[in-house]
Amino acid sequence: LRFFDPYSGDVLIDGKNLKNIKISSLRKNIAIVSQDTLLFHGTVSDNIAFGNQNAKQLDIESSAKEAEADNFIKLLPDGYETMIGENGANLSGGQKKKLVIALTLLGDPKILLLDECFAALDVLTIKMLQQIIVNLQTENNIGICICDHQARDLLSCVDVAMILSNCKIIAKGSPAQLIKDPNAK
Repeated sequence: LRFFDPYSGDVLIDGKNLKNIKISSLRKNIAIVSQDTLLFHGTVSDNIAFGNQNAKQLDIESSAKEAEADNFIKLLPDGYETMIGENGANLSGGQKKKLVIALTLLGDPKILLLDECFAALDVLTIKMLQQIIVNLQTENNIGICICDHQARDLLSCVDVAMILSNCKIIAKGSPAQLIKDPNAK
C-alpha cells in the first residue's frame, strides 16, 4: 500500500485530528484490508497466531481482546476447524477475505478501510461480506470506509457513499439519493 499526504481537509477520530500524525502510530485505531488478501505464508493457524502477536504488540487491553475473541471466531471461514492446518493460499477467495477481516479485528480497530472488497467474489460471498460489513458497523460500532468500483454491491451495505471522478466528488448521499442523482450515473 502507498500512502500520500492529504492536499486538504481533516481526518478526525474521537475529535482528534489525524492529519499530522505518522501512519505507524494509527495502527491502534485504523485497520486496512487491501484488495489482495495478504495472508502470512503459512497455515490458517499460523495466520491466527501472527494476528494475535500483532495485537499484543499494539498493547490492546486484555478486556477488549477477550470481547473481540467472540467476534473473531464468528468471522472465521465456515469450517475453519478443519482448515486450521491448511495453507492460507489454499483457501477460496471468500474464505481468505473473511479470515483477513477477522484478523484485523484482533487489533480492535475503530475504523476499517476496505479496498475493493467485492472484487473477484461470487454473488453468495458478496452477500455474506455485505452482512459482515453491516454487522461490524451496527454491533461492533466500527466505522467502515470502502473503496470499490462495484456500486451495486457497495450501496447495499452503506449509509452514505461518494462518487469520485478525476479525484473530485461528483455525487454524495444515501444510496436512495445516489440512485436518483443524475451526476451519479
